[in-house]
Amino acid sequence: MPILNRSSALVCAVFAMISVLPNASAGGTLFGPSVPASAVPPTPESLARMYAGKTENWGGGAAAYWAANGTFRAVNPTEQSIGIGKWYVTTASRMCYEGRWYWRQDFGVEDSTFRTCTRFLIDEDGQMWTTTKARSGPWFPFDPSKLQRGNQVSERFETLQDLLGVDAQDQ
Repeated sequence: MPILNRSSALVCAVFAMISVLPNASAGGTLFGPSVPASAVPPTPESLARMYAGKTENWGGGAAAYWAANGTFRAVNPTEQSIGIGKWYVTTASRMCYEGRWYWRQDFGVEDSTFRTCTRFLIDEDGQMWTTTKARSGPWFPFDPSKLQRGNQVSERFETLQDLLGVDAQDQ
């Protein structure tokens, strides 16, 4: 009987893992259930209403406020960073936000511009799905309970802005 070397053992282990994972052709992916082919984008108007004037909980104390006037502010206390800029919904039902992030780095403060767009689909059961990747995904179920009415970011934003010593004006 041949002795398996490390690479052969690794191939066997990976094959064993793959054989017990959900099958994408059976309606699932490695990231969970797949989005039904019949899912359609929400209207741009409904997507804009869903975000306008709400704070989105990003987890771990991080959050973003999507103001009705199209500006946004984001905070991540764990990483001592803030983001500021504008948000908008495209005619293709993508929610995009762009601006500048500021964060503490070593003994100073760094900053960088960014642009992120999220795609949305709604399936026949009313479940909304999102991805920041191409239409092929991966897609994730959207949890509307992460959006709460009102601005729950400003106080933490101003505290971090003072800590970082930056004059981050709405862009």
